[in-house]
Amino acid sequence: MASPPSDQWTSTVVLSDGDMATIRPLTPADRDALLAFHQRQSSDSVYKRYFSAKPTLTDAELDHFTNVDMVDRAAVAVELHGEFVGWASYERWPNRNDAEAAFMVDDEHQGKGIATLTLEHLAAIARSNGIDRFTAEVLADNRPMLTVFARAGWPVERHFDSGIVDLGFDLDDTAEYRDSVERREQRADSRAMARVLLPRSIAVIGASDTPGSIGQALWRHASGGFGGPLYAVNPNRETVGGKPAFASVRDIGEEVSLALVAVPQTQVEHVIDECIAARVRGAIIVTAIDHPSVDVRSMVARARGNGLRIIGPASMGAASPRADVGIQAALVDVRLPAGGVAISLQSGTLGASVLRLAQQLELGISWFVSLGDKCDVSGNDLLQFWLDDEATTVVAMYTESFGNPRKFARIARRVSQRRPVVAVRTGAAMIGPGAGALYQQAGLIEVPTVTAMLDTARVLATQPIMQGPRVAVVSNSHSPTVLATAALRTADLEPVAPPTPVTWRSSDDDYRSAIRDALASDDVDAVLVIHAPPLATAVRGPVDEIDEAAGGASKPIVAVMLGATDGPLRPGSPIATFAFPEPAAAVLGRLWSYGRWRATEGMTDVETLDGLDTDGAADVIAAILDEGRHDATSGEIRAMLATYGVEMPEMHRVPASDAVDMAEAIGYPVAVKAVRRGVGRTAQAGVGLDLANAGDVRAAVEVMQQHLGDGAAEVLVQQMAPAGLDMRIRVTSDPQLGAVV
Repeated sequence: MASPPSDQWTSTVVLSDGDMATIRPLTPADRDALLAFHQRQSSDSVYKRYFSAKPTLTDAELDHFTNVDMVDRAAVAVELHGEFVGWASYERWPNRNDAEAAFMVDDEHQGKGIATLTLEHLAAIARSNGIDRFTAEVLADNRPMLTVFARAGWPVERHFDSGIVDLGFDLDDTAEYRDSVERREQRADSRAMARVLLPRSIAVIGASDTPGSIGQALWRHASGGFGGPLYAVNPNRETVGGKPAFASVRDIGEEVSLALVAVPQTQVEHVIDECIAARVRGAIIVTAIDHPSVDVRSMVARARGNGLRIIGPASMGAASPRADVGIQAALVDVRLPAGGVAISLQSGTLGASVLRLAQQLELGISWFVSLGDKCDVSGNDLLQFWLDDEATTVVAMYTESFGNPRKFARIARRVSQRRPVVAVRTGAAMIGPGAGALYQQAGLIEVPTVTAMLDTARVLATQPIMQGPRVAVVSNSHSPTVLATAALRTADLEPVAPPTPVTWRSSDDDYRSAIRDALASDDVDAVLVIHAPPLATAVRGPVDEIDEAAGGASKPIVAVMLGATDGPLRPGSPIATFAFPEPAAAVLGRLWSYGRWRATEGMTDVETLDGLDTDGAADVIAAILDEGRHDATSGEIRAMLATYGVEMPEMHRVPASDAVDMAEAIGYPVAVKAVRRGVGRTAQAGVGLDLANAGDVRAAVEVMQQHLGDGAAEVLVQQMAPAGLDMRIRVTSDPQLGAVV
């Protein structure tokens, strides 16, 4: 029996400890590896797999296990750093749609989720081949394997007899199964990113003392901001920064967690292969790669298959000013206060400008990560990591493209339910009708510019989420108040008068009282403070009073200090200030939009509907396609919608001369519509509604024929639906997302 191509079901997976492994079909070339794997396992493990002592495998067994068609019989191998560490298989029962599954994991690598991953992999193969149920026999004392089946997410049937547990479960894509897969995936992805972003040691490959060079900047920043072991790698230098320089990362002789790579692009592949050999966990490639001789895709495949994750190429690096992390693995000098905002940029070159603006705003950050060309690590991976990072309270993302948009939406929604994600999308991420809908469904706070991203993030990092749209404007000047009121309405907010107004004569203490009264009012959901100095020289204003009045408030407050610059109200203040009202109002609008999403759609899980006849819908569609058609008749549309519980008023297509007879048959009132209609909902356009008798129908048809001619030769006669809310649903096909409503 010939084996199928080995890459058909090959994929790289993340283990529960964050390491990377490869799952691929077993082939006859694996005979020796499978035999060696079997012979090094403990007698207890062998007994639990085969229910007998089996010190070796016979030639016939090796042929049977490795010569599979990946349809009725499938087998996959698991490789970790090139080592055969596990395998799994299923065999279809004759003339049935179920199969028996079995697994075996190396004694040295148990507890890493390998069995669970192979089970999911086998289930995907089985479902593609029409197998909808797995059975398995497990010894009663084999608790680890019983746990694997129990936690997979499928309802498992158990039967115990003579020390053996017979298991059976349908391979349905249930909510419980999806939840189990997503939770395992999130934990594994988060640990994989922790290996990269929380290194124990760093090697700067291409480190240099040459002033103005990239290697020198990387070495200088890492030396000044990383407290762990730091190694310089440069074959052309004996020392860098007073420390010995190694010719290769393999020569260091100590564990290296993270490599910063700044070498000529034609050397990058060799350096990554050296990192693989040295068992480095992560690499940040600062070098931009556009040379045709560099096969980035192949390089990433080798790296992932050997447990090495890559950020970049063309990355500006990663950094965190937090005392508990203390990593400066960036080309730019990240001198920002520690805070709760995590910044992810797909662009490398924007990094310096974004950080400069963040520094001007005194924005406190938890992380800065420049993904560059994101050949491997993506925004999805960072979101999985930041979901577990309690120091991160807000995520700010600049995205130019989607790698896996459906996965991005699923992960982003889960993160948005716990902490806000502010996102700028441009480039390929803007293309297609579904991108905006994807952001909205995931609860992302979409902003038009990087400046708006930082403005929104700095307010969200220190202020409560808005619980309603009403904003009190506490202002001592008429013109800025008019500007703010218009901007608030544009932001879909409701400006309200403050309980205690202030004027240009008001003192600083008056501001304190007015703000406290506004925050205490049940008719106010947020406060926008505006202060216009009565004199050009008096630009400070009631800074202390505003800060004190807002202390401990459960409602957000922002300030517009005319004549001042954007930033915090004062150093360390949780109140963000703006130079003009419009951006402040826009930020409050985003806070309310996010608060509304969190309180409604974001807190509602997608319900699983009962009673759906998906097979029936597929049969209707198949019958249409079998006739070579791509459009459905009204009866076929009605039948298809009915399989999903959507009731459609009775409708028939008839010659115009038969419209009255059909209306009499289905009962009044009716709607009559020309087959080819114009724009509008009038009889002249081909639409007659609420026709109560035969005379109404005749009159409507006559008008249609006068205005539409042959377009009204045939009409649709339909029952009128009861009065209700008029809603239109449009479905389109997005090239990246598929069907979008």
